[in-house]
Amino acid sequence: MAYRPIVVKESMHGDITSIQFLRFIAATLVVLVHSAEAISQRLPGSISKSFLQNAFFGASGVHIFFVISGFIMVYTSFYKKNDGAFSSSAFLLKRIVRIYPIYFIYCALYVYFYHNFLGAPLLSLWEFIGSLLLLPGYSAMIIGPGWTLAYEIYFYLCFSIAMIVGLEKGIRALTVFFTASIALRFFIDISPQAINVFTNSLLIEFLFGAWIGYAVVSDVRVGNLPARLMVALGIAGFLAGIIFGFTRLPSLLMWGVPSALLVAGLVFSERNGHISRLIRKCSFLGDSSYSLYLIHVVLIDIVIVLAINSGGWVKGYAQNVGSAGMIFVCCVTTAYCIVVALISYELIERRLVGRLRDFFRRKNIVVPTN
Repeated sequence: MAYRPIVVKESMHGDITSIQFLRFIAATLVVLVHSAEAISQRLPGSISKSFLQNAFFGASGVHIFFVISGFIMVYTSFYKKNDGAFSSSAFLLKRIVRIYPIYFIYCALYVYFYHNFLGAPLLSLWEFIGSLLLLPGYSAMIIGPGWTLAYEIYFYLCFSIAMIVGLEKGIRALTVFFTASIALRFFIDISPQAINVFTNSLLIEFLFGAWIGYAVVSDVRVGNLPARLMVALGIAGFLAGIIFGFTRLPSLLMWGVPSALLVAGLVFSERNGHISRLIRKCSFLGDSSYSLYLIHVVLIDIVIVLAINSGGWVKGYAQNVGSAGMIFVCCVTTAYCIVVALISYELIERRLVGRLRDFFRRKNIVVPTN
C-alpha cells in the first residue's frame, strides 16, 4: 500500500476527539484500579476480593495508552505532510518538552510527600538520576506508573530513527525490528530490565497504533459498519477478560488486540463523521490525562492518610459499609483525582509546555504544537 499524504477533514484537524476521549478513559481506568488497591492495602479487609479482581481490569488502560501512543506518533508526524518532511530532532524535542518537565515537577511532589510524611528513604544518586531520565528499571522508583514511560521513551527513540527513511519504509522497518526483538526473548536472558523492555510484547501494541495511524494518513477508508464492528469487538474482548479471567491469555491478546480494535473503530467512525455527543463533550478531559496518570498515586495516598489520621471512625466505616459503599468510595476518589489533575493541567502543565515551546521558538528551534 503506497503512502500518500491526505487532506484531513476539518473534524480531524489537530486533536482527534475520539482519541482524546480514549486517553481520558484509559487514565481513569488506571486510577480506579490504583484507588482500589491503595484502599485495600491501607485499610485491610475493606474491599472484597472479588471487587479487587474485577478492578484489575483498570490495568487495560495502559494497553489502550500504548496503542494511542503509536497512533499519535504517526498521525502528528505525517498527516498533511510530505513523506520526507519528518525531522527526528524536532520530533524528539517535542516529546522531551511534552514528557519530562511536568514529570520532574510531579517527582518533586512525590519525593516531598513520601519522605516527609510517610518516612520513605531517599533514593541513591544513581537511582534518582535513572528515575528522572526514565531509564528501564528505574522509571518507577519515584512515580510507580512511570514504568510505562520507559517503554514510551524507547519507542520514541526507535520511531525517530526509523522514520528518517519515510513513513512507509520506516513503519515496515520498525515492525520487523520489534518483532525480531521480541523473538529474542526465547533465546536470551531477559532478567536485566533494559533487555526486558527492549524485547517485551508490549511493543507490538505501539505497532498496532502506528499501523492504524498509517492507514489514516494513507487515506484508507473503512465504512461505518466495519468501524462500529471494531468497537463492538474491542468492548467484547474486554468483557471476555472480566468474565473469564484476565490471565487466560497473554496480555497482548487479552488487552492489546481489544485496545487496537477500540482505537481503530472510533477513529474510523470519526473520520466518517460519526461520533457520539458524549465523546464530544468529554474529550476535553483527555488534555489532562498525562497529569492524571502521573499524579494520581500520590493524590490517592494523601487523601487516604488524611482520612485515617482523622480518627478511628474511618476504619470502622470501611469495615462496615460493605462492597457497594467501598465501590462508591473508589469512584469518589477517582473523581477527586480527575478534578485535581484538571486543575494541575490548566495551572501548571499547559502553561509550562506552552512557555517552553515559546522559548524554543524564540531560539529558532521549531517544536511542533500538534
